[in-house]
Amino acid sequence: MKKLLLIFVLVFQVSGLWAIDLLDLRVFPLFDSQSVAFEGVIVNNSYKSEGTGLRAKLSGLRSKWLNSGKVVVESDGYKVKANINDGEFSGTIKVSSLASFTLRVYHDEKQLHSEGFSFPGNADFIVVSDIDDTILVTEVTSRLKMAYNSMFKDVDKRQTVNGTPELYREIGSGATGIGNPHFVYLSSSPAFLSRSLKAFLVRNNFPPGTLILKKSLTSGDHEGHKTGWLKKVMGRYAGKPLLLFGDSGEKDPFIYRSFVENKENPSLVKGIIIHEITSRSEKIESLREFRDFLLKKFKIPFIYWSKISELKQSMRDDGLLK
Repeated sequence: MKKLLLIFVLVFQVSGLWAIDLLDLRVFPLFDSQSVAFEGVIVNNSYKSEGTGLRAKLSGLRSKWLNSGKVVVESDGYKVKANINDGEFSGTIKVSSLASFTLRVYHDEKQLHSEGFSFPGNADFIVVSDIDDTILVTEVTSRLKMAYNSMFKDVDKRQTVNGTPELYREIGSGATGIGNPHFVYLSSSPAFLSRSLKAFLVRNNFPPGTLILKKSLTSGDHEGHKTGWLKKVMGRYAGKPLLLFGDSGEKDPFIYRSFVENKENPSLVKGIIIHEITSRSEKIESLREFRDFLLKKFKIPFIYWSKISELKQSMRDDGLLK
């Protein structure tokens, strides 16, 4: 632990270059209008880096929000201006094709960020997936291991949860029988980890999607963040079925159950799938109770799993995988 703290201090001391920087850009396809909604997090004292290493992460950790001003967002000849308020901005913009487009963000006529995106032309349902210990090994049940994995491990050293990239690609190719999905990766990680998490998703060939993170480590609690965004996603893609993925390490089962219980149309939730990572008897019993409750009251499949082969078979048994 002392060695970790020493490294933190040393890197903080040498991170001396500062500039306005865009920490995160989340983008939602608007299927009915050939446009996208965007939301950005912008800071005014971050080490300007497109990298995903420790120095860039620590720089993001130190950042202060850019309180005011404007950005210009451009794509294929379309341009819109967006006001900055306490480090955040948002808007909508037309794109030439949802299948492939690039967004560029400018501040004071200087390009801050350029990023390519690819979405389906339409989506029949929405996959909402947690990241840590759902598709990315993070060890959230140990705060020290979680911090080490998130901050000190390079993207190419991070491990996927076994079998999840292949499963998600199967789902993306229509293997559920529900149709074509749009993926939403919903995490309580802070915005300064956006670049490394996006690089992880690309490196491991997860289906393209929308990444949603917290603004900062202290901007709201885990449960409120996820519940709030589940409601926003349902509002943005009204009437589309949901398939929810999470893990048992934190509060995903409770969040998803509460979301179903308080939803006007719970039948739109086609299934809840939880990666079981603790193997504790009381946790297993709790998951069994959740499964029985959701199946009996709402007829919603609730699957908890530790081996990918067992998960796929359970999904087939419940009609969630061909």
